[in-house]
Amino acid sequence: MPDVARIAVLLPLFAQTLNPSPRELLNAERPLGTAEIAAVLDASRMAIAGKTFRLSFAPGGTGPEVLMGSDGRPRMLRTSGGIMGGMVGGVVAGCASPPCPVAAPPPRIEWHDDLINIIEYTGRPARRCNGATEPGELVIEYEHRSSTNAWTVIARAQTTPGVRAPGAPLFEMLRGATPVTSGNRQQIGGRWARALVAPWTPPGGTPQAELTGDPFPNVVGDPAPNDATETLWIDPESLLPVRWETSKRGYGFVLSYEPIDLQSPAGVQPPDCVR
Repeated sequence: MPDVARIAVLLPLFAQTLNPSPRELLNAERPLGTAEIAAVLDASRMAIAGKTFRLSFAPGGTGPEVLMGSDGRPRMLRTSGGIMGGMVGGVVAGCASPPCPVAAPPPRIEWHDDLINIIEYTGRPARRCNGATEPGELVIEYEHRSSTNAWTVIARAQTTPGVRAPGAPLFEMLRGATPVTSGNRQQIGGRWARALVAPWTPPGGTPQAELTGDPFPNVVGDPAPNDATETLWIDPESLLPVRWETSKRGYGFVLSYEPIDLQSPAGVQPPDCVR
């Protein structure tokens, strides 16, 4: 083979070595650099954009339904559940000398309401209906109650991306807002996945347990070190996140991808400003 032809064949192979694909990076046995992790997260955000999935604590379980946007954040999120309550009332007359007549049981009132909640993240700046500016993103929140068989809708401002949303730490890692390092490879649900790892602070902050002064150099009164981590697992083949979990307190979500008809309720006109 002429030298020119040989060089033409080798150059693309050399370029691939210098610029491995996100799939190759996820399958690499070595730790990934900052730029490589950014490339992996960018590819994962592209892969998940427009997809729908269910967040559950175990494979095949129930949980919030999510439609993803292109920036690593939900575009729409639907949850469902129920609330119930009741009360017991009535007055029972006293009896001075037994045997006493059996009193009728006090009246009991019970109720149950099924709820569906849909949150739409518009990506637009929020503003008040009087024209005043409002910091944060405009979020539309729909709620359906079985007791009224009707939808209600409100608009609100959200200043912290992902706040109140189930799986918010997962989305922060996917967006790159949480600095991560690369971890090991492991089978998740029968498929290989690569870990991206970050320090984890449980809701409410790190417990401030006091140490005893042993081992060195800890001293009495120092807060206990927080060595908890959160891990986002990404499938190298599909580039999709498949699981998020923490090393302590047992937090975790499985992402089950499936076709879900997730949209705003028909016939309900959403407001375009915050009252």
